[in-house]
Amino acid sequence: MSKTTLKKKISSLIDELPERKLEVLYELARFLQSQRSRESQELFRMQMSSNAYQEWVSAENDVYDEVFKNEIKTWKIVAANHAKS
Repeated sequence: MSKTTLKKKISSLIDELPERKLEVLYELARFLQSQRSRESQELFRMQMSSNAYQEWVSAENDVYDEVFKNEIKTWKIVAANHAKS
């Protein structure tokens, strides 16, 4: 089921709920949101500490310096000229 369809179905159900049940639903939604946030943070920590990531960001694997060497030279010149001003 698509996200849009789910939102429509949930919205129509919400319209029929009494206030007390809306409060419970609100707390459930907040709980689910906080869980997602914690899960995302944990996944991010796991990815950052993985060997593959550490190898990718290591100085030995720094392909960006080579790819952007002309831009880096330009930025350095601009920064030097700006510092002189």
